[in-house]
Amino acid sequence: MQRLELMGHVVAGYPDMKTCLCAGTGICSGGANFLEVQFPFSDGNADGSIIQQASDYSIKHNFEPKNGFMIIRTLVKNTAKNILAMTYANIVFQYGIYEFVKELKECGAYGLIVPDFCFNQDDFGLREACLQEEIHFIEIITPITPAKRIRSIARYTNAPFVYAVARNGITGDKTKISQNVLDYIKEANEICEQESKHIMLGFGINDSNQLRILDGKIYGVVAGSYFLNIINENKDSNDLVAVMKEATRKLLDY
Repeated sequence: MQRLELMGHVVAGYPDMKTCLCAGTGICSGGANFLEVQFPFSDGNADGSIIQQASDYSIKHNFEPKNGFMIIRTLVKNTAKNILAMTYANIVFQYGIYEFVKELKECGAYGLIVPDFCFNQDDFGLREACLQEEIHFIEIITPITPAKRIRSIARYTNAPFVYAVARNGITGDKTKISQNVLDYIKEANEICEQESKHIMLGFGINDSNQLRILDGKIYGVVAGSYFLNIINENKDSNDLVAVMKEATRKLLDY
């Protein structure tokens, strides 16, 4: 199996548009082939304090969805990497489901993650719109997702991988790659591979030692708060692109 893929994360408009673009560019330059651009929401039920604070700041400083689309469009053009939108259902509803997906397509986005549009629940046509516009809708599983449901998700998703949440709760705190986590992802990965799909593991990924343990076991990892912490520590850097590039390489140095 190839080395782990990495999906990085920025909050759109945080702490401002220029800094957000520099951070995203640096993450992609450092070796991440995937990047989530989170459209901030006031009550992100999966977000830990670091990401929620960034979202609140962006909203208070007049973030609008058009800003998120502009960031995606720019990063797609400048990095040639797989740029995804991540947000919550209310943002998509307010913008208009088909309009939101169509805009993603026009931006060149790779995919969309909406944690509160659960599989096999009414999504008001969102997945169908993504299928029509060739936008990968990324499904989410957790440690308590039954094997039968994982199989259904892997079989019907239009994306090449499933986002596996490493633990119950919210993002932020470091996740110990325990035997329970390894058993969970082993079973989930075997099921997904039978449907020619892969696993990307997220929630609490912030150390190269975690990647070393996971190497060869799954397709990739998702790191969010790790990158937000570095952005927070280096907001005033004269070369944030280089800072984020080095941080990404450090994470991938396992």
